[in-house]
Amino acid sequence: MKEQKEESASPALFHPDTPDQAGELFRLTIPLLAKHQLPTNPVNFSLFYNYMAGRDARLKEKLDSFLEGQGDWSQEGADKLFRRFLYSCDEVVLDDLREELLAIVAQTIGVLVDIAGKAAISNEKLERYINCLAESQKAEDVLSVVTNIMSDTRALAMESKRLESQLTTSSDEMDKLKNELESAKQEAYVDVLTGVFNRRGFDQTLNHLIAETERRQAANFSLILVDLDQFKEINDTHGHLVGDKVLNAIGKLLKTHTKGSDSSARIGGDEFALLLPETSISSAFSLAENLRKNIKKLILKRPSTGETLVDVSASLGVASFRLGESANDFLSRCDKSMYRAKKLGKGRVVLAD
Repeated sequence: MKEQKEESASPALFHPDTPDQAGELFRLTIPLLAKHQLPTNPVNFSLFYNYMAGRDARLKEKLDSFLEGQGDWSQEGADKLFRRFLYSCDEVVLDDLREELLAIVAQTIGVLVDIAGKAAISNEKLERYINCLAESQKAEDVLSVVTNIMSDTRALAMESKRLESQLTTSSDEMDKLKNELESAKQEAYVDVLTGVFNRRGFDQTLNHLIAETERRQAANFSLILVDLDQFKEINDTHGHLVGDKVLNAIGKLLKTHTKGSDSSARIGGDEFALLLPETSISSAFSLAENLRKNIKKLILKRPSTGETLVDVSASLGVASFRLGESANDFLSRCDKSMYRAKKLGKGRVVLAD
């Protein structure tokens, strides 16, 4: 178990894998490329490596369509998938969405120019709107300008059913794009396999909690780190599909043990965390002990025979935040307590110093 945690989240392409995980994904990816006669270049390899890892449901859906013979493969299309899914929510993807938004705005402006002579909108006001759009750097700014345009043209839409139809369509498309932007941002912070926060979401939540605690000068939040015992053996013995089912079950269990402003996250391959605002160290320890017992009750059986495949256990560390310490120091203290739990025989809870 590594005690040092990554300080910031990486793009989806660079999710940290253990050597064994990376080797297994490499072994599965290369034959898949060869089977479909695809060049083994960095873009294709990265797409199918992440496809085999199952990290993005939307990428999986796109590649499943190709693998099922529903579309032809082109390198240009592969490059677009690479930019959209392996760097979700970076500037390239957001720029693509903004470009779609601006295309809709341009169509709207074109209609307005056609009817500007009807005096419902003055040329001066129209020019001001166009200038505002030209200066906009954010999608939110563009949406603000378009909202004003829609307001000024509402009366004019009553005169022309064609204009009403075009503006309504543009408004619907802009709402859809705005929702896509919001959805993309949210998905960037969620682990696809388990449904809890990923490392990026965890880091953001932890930093926010520390900032709030330091501002109020009232240290009263705790952290629980959970590491599955002998998870590598589960993968080696039963395969990654069974391993994924275990991780998914842990994610669901963590959700049932969080309430209110509590949050849970998968911060490594088989490592999870719970952030507990307004929670004392004694309450956090009780929650960790209860969680340990419930993890022990998780049993995966073979559907056909009822044979038990996996008994699951976990080692947990618990720490309470101290005013003035950094996020890395806080994580390190809790990680050391979790490591001591493993050294003491696994399947137990240990408090941090």
